[in-house]
Amino acid sequence: MNSRLCSISLIALFAVIAAFSLVACGADSEPAEVPSVASSSAPPPTPAPEPTPVPEPTSAPPPSPTAAPAVVAVPTATSVPEPTATAAPVPTATTVPTPTAVPYPAVAGIVDPSNRGWPREIETPDGVIVIEEPPQSVLSYSLGHDEMVLAMLSTERVAAVGKFTADPAYSNIAEFASSLPIYEKGVENVLAAAPDLVIVSKYTDADIVDLIEEAGVTVVRPALESSAEGNIPNILLIGYMLGVEERALELAADIENRLSAVNDRVPPPGDDSRPVVLALTNYSDKIYAAGESTTEGGIIVAGGGVNAAAEEGLSSHQEISIESIAAMDPDVILVTQPPAFGGIQFRDELLSNAVLAAVPAVADGEVHLVDSRRYTTLSHWNVRGIENTALLLYPDLFSETEFADFEPYAGQ
Repeated sequence: MNSRLCSISLIALFAVIAAFSLVACGADSEPAEVPSVASSSAPPPTPAPEPTPVPEPTSAPPPSPTAAPAVVAVPTATSVPEPTATAAPVPTATTVPTPTAVPYPAVAGIVDPSNRGWPREIETPDGVIVIEEPPQSVLSYSLGHDEMVLAMLSTERVAAVGKFTADPAYSNIAEFASSLPIYEKGVENVLAAAPDLVIVSKYTDADIVDLIEEAGVTVVRPALESSAEGNIPNILLIGYMLGVEERALELAADIENRLSAVNDRVPPPGDDSRPVVLALTNYSDKIYAAGESTTEGGIIVAGGGVNAAAEEGLSSHQEISIESIAAMDPDVILVTQPPAFGGIQFRDELLSNAVLAAVPAVADGEVHLVDSRRYTTLSHWNVRGIENTALLLYPDLFSETEFADFEPYAGQ
């Protein structure tokens, strides 16, 4: 750097000296002739060497800034949406339709089937009876009614049962009934059981009914007829009287199903293939045939047979002779008499009687001692008689069918 400054200073000095010489000669004077210098041996002066021009420093161009690489945009992290809790759908309460009350069947004896409250009115042969509230101590004055009541009512609401209801010779529920209080016939015995409702039949003496009513106890006399339909109307009426309609409807439905199971298989009424059947008993050496309008006669028809006595024009239970039996010429004879009261002996007499030897029932050994409780009862148990008859008449059709007994009501 210092050498470069020195060179510059010398150049400037020579410039000043030259300028000064010009001033001293004047601007208009011609220069004096310079005498020639004789050549001599002296050498001409060596001109001073011009200083080597120092190159002006090249200004280094400012470095172009290297373009910074474009900043690559860092990808913005995709924000993960926070899971929004999906609101659990609030279950909309399904509106349960209010069950429509099943209208109760309009059976004979119920004044207003639409009245499911209390009091209730029952029409009987003795007039309209008002039952103020559900009976809590019920007594039936007949075997058939006992069998129906105990099929619908809990035993806690039964005051007592009759003596025959607990007797296995007559009753279909004797074993069950024997555990309940048992009363003897008579007004005093009835009142001693402290019932709040007494059910009597058309066979009950009117004086007994009057005396019970005079004691302040409600008495109802519903119809009790011989029926091959399982006494469904009576069951529905009694169920209404006692305030157990639902159980009455269940029992009625069971009866209808049983009857249909037989009716759907046996030949229809009027079919020539139906066997001719005669129901007989023998009491006090008199033979009785069950004709039209009898429980036994209805059971024969419902079980798939033809009632021989009804075909001969007999109604109810009529006394007949051995010769009449031969004239009816039945294919099957049913002895509906309990063994304890001579049933077995009577059957054997029929089989051994010479007058009847050619009768198909005797010749083919089709004289049967049947369970009289199923053929003479005035309750739904006669359905078991229908099933038994169908099995006797059509063993091939019902060989794989098991007929079960009815059960007393075990509910509340």
